[in-house]
Amino acid sequence: MGRLTILTVLLALSVAQSFGEFIPRAPGDPDFVPVGKYRGYYMVSSDSGKWWKWGLARAPVEDPRVFSHGFGDDVVAIPFDAKGRVMFAPVYIYTIRPENVQKRRLEALYQGVTSQAEVQRIFGRPAIKGSVRGYQVWFYQIQVYNPFEEFPDIRG
Repeated sequence: MGRLTILTVLLALSVAQSFGEFIPRAPGDPDFVPVGKYRGYYMVSSDSGKWWKWGLARAPVEDPRVFSHGFGDDVVAIPFDAKGRVMFAPVYIYTIRPENVQKRRLEALYQGVTSQAEVQRIFGRPAIKGSVRGYQVWFYQIQVYNPFEEFPDIRG
């Protein structure tokens, strides 16, 4: 009986911990890109509903379209704790797969270590600052270009 109680308490604590975070990290999540022990980021398609479920609806994502001459905006969302440190893995919401330059910038962020000043040195000034579930979140717009949207094949 005692073992069952201990097992139940441990299971409840582990479940509570995984859902109490800004973004609940599930083992083997295909959208998470691990880089190191305290480094990694999420790459989520703009078509995915994940980023809405995570509370990132303010992200100014813009799909490249004919009307914008093939230009659009991907977004990087970086959550901070009360001390101004990167709290959880950043989220890259993409319309087009990101270039290696953007991946290297994301890989430079250490959870619990990288400060807001260091993030500004890497990414510049954020386009939008918001709050999600009690965490400050900075949103960075990254302009992308899809030439197939600028000159679509009208002959099919």
